[in-house]
Amino acid sequence: MRNSLKPLCTAVLMMLLLGCGTASRAVRLDTGQTESLVFTPTSSAEAVVVGDDEFKEAAARMARTAHIPARPQEAARQLFEIEARSGSYTYETSSHRLTPLESSAQLEGESTTEEVELTRAYLRWCERTGRPGDCLRLLTQSPILTGDSRFALAMALAKGAVLDEMLEAFKGMADPHAMVAAVLWTWTTYMVLVSIPDVTISKGLAAVMTATLICYVGVDTFWGLVVGFKRLMDEADRATTFNELREAGERYGKVMGRNAARAFAMLAMAAIGNTAPGLAAQVPKLPGAMQAAVQAETQVGIRLVAVGEVETVAVSAENVTIALSPGAVAMTARTTSGTTAQVTPNGFRAWSSYKSFKRAMGSAGPGKEWHHIVEQTPGNVKRFGDQALQNTENIIPLNKDLHTHISSFYSSIRRDLTGSLLTVRKWLSTQSYESQREFGLLAIENIRKGIW
Repeated sequence: MRNSLKPLCTAVLMMLLLGCGTASRAVRLDTGQTESLVFTPTSSAEAVVVGDDEFKEAAARMARTAHIPARPQEAARQLFEIEARSGSYTYETSSHRLTPLESSAQLEGESTTEEVELTRAYLRWCERTGRPGDCLRLLTQSPILTGDSRFALAMALAKGAVLDEMLEAFKGMADPHAMVAAVLWTWTTYMVLVSIPDVTISKGLAAVMTATLICYVGVDTFWGLVVGFKRLMDEADRATTFNELREAGERYGKVMGRNAARAFAMLAMAAIGNTAPGLAAQVPKLPGAMQAAVQAETQVGIRLVAVGEVETVAVSAENVTIALSPGAVAMTARTTSGTTAQVTPNGFRAWSSYKSFKRAMGSAGPGKEWHHIVEQTPGNVKRFGDQALQNTENIIPLNKDLHTHISSFYSSIRRDLTGSLLTVRKWLSTQSYESQREFGLLAIENIRKGIW
């Protein structure tokens, strides 16, 4: 009988599920300079809300510049620099690796009647959905559904609605199904990689993608999705019929939810044919980046604009460990382990009022105006104190036109970015000091570039 992932995935799943029902998992931030900073998320988080139209617009925009691979499964493996896997496996406890027991050619010659029928059922499904042939490019490596192609099909069934949204967004392309297949394989291959027990994501692109996804969905949700995917792998490997595979996929789809699915799909699209710096540069342009920036600080303790500086990410049952440069760490993580920052950072001059600041610092310069990164609203003064606002780190000179645009932006309602009917200023006023600062820096950069 074919060896499977069942013992491995079941054991890992049981180990991880022991943590269910406990407080939010800690995040360890390793900057390589001192002992790791232990950051506890302030509260549980839900996936960043991404609207229908903004998701489709972003998908269409990224598709226009994407290079669609002819062999998406192989391209995804190369993207994340992992070895091909299919068919039977053995789990090596010493190396924490999944290793194929047999070659694809051998497995093809030993295909069972169930495997052949499952493959035929997949092709009939493609036909019924108006996409005749190998619509998801699952049979480019093998004439039957084995190994990762089963996982990819289950993932497609899990995110059926988002798959349809992508197809609609890609309808202007010569081959929209090829683009969907590239996204699907990128997503599936990435999930296979992060689902290996105690794996450290040390490859640049995968590390940036992991850190960004956690910012979008929160630590606990990401962890739950990894656990759920382990279960999906187990069920897909044991499935003998298309209906069993569909049921496994639909169960995972309910765990994932549409917003998390859209976040995964967007990051997969942005990752295709990209590098770690290239992916990091795309993040501020994605729908929901504003909310993700806030969540990055309250949930992970890092600055989203510096996500490209993440070097490794390790996910375990107890915590998430992120290795990155000191500059990528949020002030909340440095000073308060996840609580609202109430102290003025060291290393700069501070005053008790804006009037005193201006008297000491003078004019911002020709054609420039002073700008508070964290606004000096009455609520902020009450929560954080004058010196946290009136200091040389929080007040910077900006071009007058840019300053005017930023002020107008803060007074506007941007539901697409905040998920709220409040003005940006009012919505932001409930956030921590460092979250407001991170958002303020992101706003300056994105408004300067015309992104917002």
